[in-house]
Amino acid sequence: MAQESTLRLDERVRAEDTAFAQLLEHKDGGFFFYAFLGALVLHAVVLLVNFPEMKKAQAEKKRQDVIIVKKYVPPPPKVQRKKVVRKKLTKKVPIPDPTPEEPEPIREPEPEIEPEPIPPDVEIMIGVPEPPPPSGPLLAGVGDVTNPILIPESKIDPEYPELARVARLEGSVILQAIIHADGSVGDVEVLRTNRPGMGFEESAIHAVKQWAYKPALQNGKPVEVYFTVFVEFKLH
Repeated sequence: MAQESTLRLDERVRAEDTAFAQLLEHKDGGFFFYAFLGALVLHAVVLLVNFPEMKKAQAEKKRQDVIIVKKYVPPPPKVQRKKVVRKKLTKKVPIPDPTPEEPEPIREPEPEIEPEPIPPDVEIMIGVPEPPPPSGPLLAGVGDVTNPILIPESKIDPEYPELARVARLEGSVILQAIIHADGSVGDVEVLRTNRPGMGFEESAIHAVKQWAYKPALQNGKPVEVYFTVFVEFKLH
């Protein structure tokens, strides 16, 4: 339909052009003027004529060219609702005893027991009793125990070992001796020596056992103690 309307319009325009050309061939000026004016009016009418078929075709073409694009919106996710279980809070309330407390029985105070009288012939000791004597040697110089004192007249120099004398060696011996309550020397033990195997130990023990001491005291009384003795050997 749109093509047929276009062909009709073209044919009209060609007809008008032909008529206009024929008018131009006439030499009469007045006729020429009116013919030219009529041609202009005819062209204006042709251009202003409204063709419904062309408008319809153009509208259909525009409808065909328009593409409607819709944005895809995904459905919202399904939310699973958690079931809320309500727990009833129960509190144990102590049930009061309907019966009142029984009154405590009244107790009579017990009579005091009087001690038996002391016979007149019994001796009464007033004060702190003395502690029993120690069962073994104490450590000299520890606590309230004093050190024994060597009596100079009893000191005998130890004999210098012959092997150490030939080798020109000097030595020292540390002994632990038991000093009895009477000041005599009991058992002697070697604690340390700087020249073992050279005879210094035996010579020192033999000499120390002959020494005498003023005994150690505890609370003013002589006691048996362990005492450390140092013996030194020097070459002259």
